[in-house]
Amino acid sequence: MTWEMQVPFPAAGAMRVFDLAQQMYTGIPHHPAHPPYSFVLTKRHGDVVYPGGVSGSAAMITTGDHVGTHIDGFAHVAKLGKIYNGVEIEGHQSFSEGMAVHSVHEMAPIAASGHVVDMPTLLGRELTPADGVTGDHLATWFAEHGPEPAAGSVVLVRTGWDRYWDDPPRFLGTDGAAPGVALDGARWLSDRGVRASGCDTVAYEQLPSPSLDVHVHLLVESGISIMEAMNLEPVVGASAWSFFFLAAPLRITGGTGSPIRPLAFVPQA
Repeated sequence: MTWEMQVPFPAAGAMRVFDLAQQMYTGIPHHPAHPPYSFVLTKRHGDVVYPGGVSGSAAMITTGDHVGTHIDGFAHVAKLGKIYNGVEIEGHQSFSEGMAVHSVHEMAPIAASGHVVDMPTLLGRELTPADGVTGDHLATWFAEHGPEPAAGSVVLVRTGWDRYWDDPPRFLGTDGAAPGVALDGARWLSDRGVRASGCDTVAYEQLPSPSLDVHVHLLVESGISIMEAMNLEPVVGASAWSFFFLAAPLRITGGTGSPIRPLAFVPQA
């Protein structure tokens, strides 16, 4: 299986590479609708020793496909029984085989021009759960930090909620409220034909959102990928507002989502 990249990879030269994934370890935040991540060492050095004193170790990980830094597949959300492109999901899903249509293993890797929007920088303060990222916010940001995103690009939104990664109840918004992208902001992105968008929160969209309006608009209506629980502080800390972005889902047959390791490549002067 092959895909065509949206933009060429940056020319050879010195690059700063920013890792935009959160670390995975037992106890990381996970939405209550998804199983937690767990880790156990299954083989220690010394359990088996080969000739010459050589040994090996191994581990087992267990996780939901929407836990940690991850991407939502297009079969993740349906409205009135239909997923992206009007596909009827009934009859195309099972507990043992997963999703027979729009499985995450079919999703192309994302290789595109990337941009980050830092809401605390834009607003001059830390966000609260009452803050939704609107189209006006995005328009103001790009007016001040470069041209608007081109079709096929990636826009990442940092609310500052990534600073609560080590405080799961607060990060998850267990009281039912957290900042995120509002429907108006999602429509601003889809109007510009972005390839994907991501956020540093667990839900991407502002909570509460009982009908998942932003997920429906991006995933179901627009075919725009959503990435969640990203660690965007590294690029924001370096004021690297634009970069080459690369991320790929695992080829999980039948999967509704997948962990990812998103990377931002910034040429050095």
